[in-house]
Amino acid sequence: MLLAKFTICLPRQVTIGRSAALLAVLLLQACGGRYQAPLDDQSRVLERQAPPIYSTTGTTSNTAPAPAPAVRSSASTVGAGVRVQPAPGVSVNVANEPGAIQRSSIGRAPIGAATSSGSAAVSPAASNPAASSSAPLANTAPVSAGVQMHTVARGDTLYSIAWRYSVDYRALAVANNLAAPYTIYPNQQLNVNISNVSNNAISNVPTIPVAPAGDPAVNVGERPVAAVANRRVGSVATRVVEGVLWQWPVEGRVVRGYSASAESTSKGIDIGGRRGEPVYAAADGDVVYSGRGIQGQGDLIIIRHNARFLSAYSHNSNMLVTEGARIRAGDKIAELGTDPRGAELLHFEVRVDGKPADPIQYLPPR
Repeated sequence: MLLAKFTICLPRQVTIGRSAALLAVLLLQACGGRYQAPLDDQSRVLERQAPPIYSTTGTTSNTAPAPAPAVRSSASTVGAGVRVQPAPGVSVNVANEPGAIQRSSIGRAPIGAATSSGSAAVSPAASNPAASSSAPLANTAPVSAGVQMHTVARGDTLYSIAWRYSVDYRALAVANNLAAPYTIYPNQQLNVNISNVSNNAISNVPTIPVAPAGDPAVNVGERPVAAVANRRVGSVATRVVEGVLWQWPVEGRVVRGYSASAESTSKGIDIGGRRGEPVYAAADGDVVYSGRGIQGQGDLIIIRHNARFLSAYSHNSNMLVTEGARIRAGDKIAELGTDPRGAELLHFEVRVDGKPADPIQYLPPR
């Protein structure tokens, strides 16, 4: 029968002897018995060995032969009641076994803070420096617990430093044992932590004059000609709060309100407007800072209205007053500019005893 099938498959032009045909059939049968399908087709017949599953009992959950003993240990405990069977020839380091690799504790400390034992100790202030302002503190250097230092830059005043850290300028003077005339110098180190300064000590501080660090003496009490010549005219709404007569510094609407949240950087209000529009003094006072030495504030003007109240005007495009100038409410002190995002506005703040306060509580209602 096989011979007949084979013969039928041959072309009609091919003739072959009976014995040759029989030989071909036998060869085909021999090859067919050894034929192997591709591996993908043998998935059902290949012998597979399940991997060992480890348990807290120290035994495996299958019947596969146990692997050969390891170089050091045939089974190692890695946890409470858990034993791991390593692969043949693999050395397992076990901390509690003799000859195992051991690791001692590692201590870390800043350079130069060596203790009597020869190892360095971490200063509490280095690990958790105090911070009390949303403004960047690029020129501060914490040195110990409860102390945070500010390096005085040229043009700084006690008022601008206190404003940066949201502290009372009088307390800043007391904390650093400054006495009249309260002169500060570039590169001087000032402690801005005022937590140990009492209210009684603050109340005994006299009026601190304006003296920018490293700059020539300022002319105190003069009213700038440009500020007077361009002062606000006409009927102006005002409001008296704690002896200070307030008015709005610009005519625009509030585009961002005050937030007392520690996470917020809005310690005042943003008042919209157009670049170049006049910025007026919100109340009578003295200019205690005029410059751009505080990062993120642009051209900044700070006015002291009395011992407790300060107001600040940020992101000006042009400033018309300098430190020491005497200002009346409504005097033009600057021109409106843009904030770091490019928005045309004035950022206006009020500080009471060094702490930010909501300016809406002091400005007249609209």
